[in-house]
Amino acid sequence: MSYQQHFLVEDVTCEKCDARIRSALESLPGTEQVELTRTPHDEASVVLTTSKPIPPELIETAIIGQSVGTTHNYQVRWDTEKHEPDSN
Repeated sequence: MSYQQHFLVEDVTCEKCDARIRSALESLPGTEQVELTRTPHDEASVVLTTSKPIPPELIETAIIGQSVGTTHNYQVRWDTEKHEPDSN
């Protein structure tokens, strides 16, 4: 069984940002796939597929931690319709 979570990450402006966010998510236990698409509004639209549910707080902590030492302030904004993990 797989689970999907959909969310936006704010202040994602370049390829380095993409790599930081992807690295943070791939380091979480159970991550199977990270789909990340940068938007024209300095955000990244993310679909995270995992083998087990990951608490939103853990995702937020991993992403926000990638801001440390950079000029960015990554923040997670949840897609309210898809906040709960979708099981496939």
